[in-house]
Parts: sequence; structure tokens; C-alpha cells
Amino acid sequence: MAQKGFLLIADITGYTMFLTSSELEHAQGVLDGLFKSIFAEIRAPIVLSNLQGDAVLAYLPDTDLPQRQFPLDAIERVYCSFANTLAAMRLNTTCTCNACRNMGQLDLKFFLHHGTYAMQTLAGRTELQGAEVIRLHRLMKNSVTKATGIKAYALVTEQAADAIGLPEFFADTVRHVEPSSEFGDTVCFVYDLAPVFAAWRGARRIAVRHDEPLAFEIMECELPVPPAVAWSYVTDVARKVRWQQGIDGMTMTGLARGRVGLGATQHCAHGKETTVHDVVDWRPFDYVTYHIHTPLGTVVRETAEFTPLDNGGTRLVLRCARPQSDNQVAQTVVRMMMPMIRGKLVRDRRASKVALMELVADDLKAAASAQQSA
Repeated sequence: MAQKGFLLIADITGYTMFLTSSELEHAQGVLDGLFKSIFAEIRAPIVLSNLQGDAVLAYLPDTDLPQRQFPLDAIERVYCSFANTLAAMRLNTTCTCNACRNMGQLDLKFFLHHGTYAMQTLAGRTELQGAEVIRLHRLMKNSVTKATGIKAYALVTEQAADAIGLPEFFADTVRHVEPSSEFGDTVCFVYDLAPVFAAWRGARRIAVRHDEPLAFEIMECELPVPPAVAWSYVTDVARKVRWQQGIDGMTMTGLARGRVGLGATQHCAHGKETTVHDVVDWRPFDYVTYHIHTPLGTVVRETAEFTPLDNGGTRLVLRCARPQSDNQVAQTVVRMMMPMIRGKLVRDRRASKVALMELVADDLKAAASAQQSA
């Protein structure tokens, strides 16, 4: 049966030259490590289809898309895993063989398309079929690097960009057209992944540690969805407002070209007042840390941590540190005020946990019902 969704290829740049100009034993070891770094991040709701020599093919049905920017977040996560693994290999090796000298020539590029595809089982293996799958493979032979000079990139077709729906983001990328005798011109958008890795590597880590004093009890629950989906219930205000108790509404500002990320701010309305939550650390789909603005210029660090479970679900843990400030007087005063509101905060948090678990269960039932009706 035909489905609609995203089609993704991750392709190692320089693969053939690396193999042909390097000692096979060492070259295989390097490539095994790099492919493992890719496979480790091809996680639900993305589905791995197969390995095609130097490339990995995966897909994501529209029905499983957790939030609009997810395909971009997922691509960047895979790239950072690959680039970090390669950098560690280069740093830690003292070998002078051709394979170890040449691995710096390797890199990773992505091709993202959106369209109709079908699943076909041949010789016990399930393969993606359809014209759009062929179109995606044709895009791998392109003039992107020659035209732009970018080596590590994500090439997103116009169809995929429209399906994601973030025009501000794609307006800031490089527009590129790939001609084809079979499909005509395919309009694409190209963005450089090297700066993404540099920012990821250089960003300061901010989190509430497991062993530090907390403002009040943690919220911990197990959700029957993968981390990337659980992540969307916390970081997407349209979903969060449906389970977060003690608020009347929620909005988001400070988006980076339409995307939620580091520097964005959640505004939680409570009657006539608003609580501001600044995103100060953003690690999809591992954890996110907010600075919650509290009285007298103090802030409370809150970390939402997502741990994958063996059953495919996620353990979500929210921890809030005690109020902090460079002004010791303000910090002391606000910490003394905390017991007066702790009871309400704990009640709201416990009610939020129940509401979140019920919301996820209801959403899963609705999705299953819709799938049966299709």
C-alpha cells in the first residue's frame, strides 16, 4: 500500500577513494565505527530501510512526524554523531597508515525528500519502491559541492521543505536546482552542516545534576513513545499546554528562523502574570534546560531529561534546582520564599504528570484508530 512521508539518505563523502587508497583492514575499522555512529541515531520514529554501500536509506511516514522541525533536528543529530566520532578517531590515532591519514577526507551528506512510496518484500527483505525513491537516489549525483563549495550538507527538496513548513529557515539556505532527464528540474535547498557541528561542540553544557539540591520533588514518568516523540510533548508549546497544569496559555518567542532551539523562550501565562522560561541548553533528543525567571532577578534551572527504554518507550525526568543569583541577598530571600509556594508547585507537577501520561495514551489511541480507518 502506498504511503506518504519523508525519504532520507545519509551518504558518506569520499567513501570510494578512501577504500581504494587505504589499507583494507584499517579502512574497514574506520568505516565500521562511522556507520555505527550513524545507525545509533537512526531511531524511531525514523525507520531504517537498508544499507546501500556508502549510504543509509531511511524513511518517516507523515503519520509519525512528531513536530515540524523534527527532520532537521534528526539530520543534525546524526551529523554531529558522525563528525564527533570522526574527530575522536583522528585525535586518538597514532597510526601512520594510509587509512588513518586519509580518514580526514571523509564526511557526511544528507538527501531529504517528501513524497509517495510503497513497501515491497523481496527475498525476506522489505524495500522502498516508487518514483520518488528513484528521484531521491538520482539527487545523490549532483553539482552541489561544485556550485557551493559545501562538502558536508543537507540537500532538502522543495517538496520536503514544503512538508516541513518552515519558510524562514529555508529562505536562509542556498537554493539549488538539479536537472534530470527523468524528473525534470528538482528545486532543492542546501544548508551547511559544518557550522552546526561547531556550534554543538562549542555550546556550554547546562543541566540540573542528579546529586544537587532541588527546589522541590522531581517529576518522573515512563511514556510509551520514543524519546523524539516524548521530546515534542515538552518542547512544542502546542502540545505542552495540553498537559502542563497551573497555566492558562503558552507561547514561544526567540525562534531561530522559525525553529525552536537554544535562545528560544517559553511564555507561560498565569492569570495576569507570565512566567518566562529561556532555553539555555538544547540537546535533541537527550535533554533540554530552561532558566525560569523568578523574583528579584533570580533564576531556577529546570532540566527535562529523556532516556530511551528497552521497550521502545522513554523515561522522562524533570528536575528543578534551587533559585540562583549572582546577588546573594536576592538568592537568599527567594530561597526563603520557596516553602510558601512549594505545596502548590508540587500539586501542579503531580497533576501535570498524570495529565501528560493520559494525553500520550489518548494520542496513541487516536493514531491507532485513524490508521485502522485509513
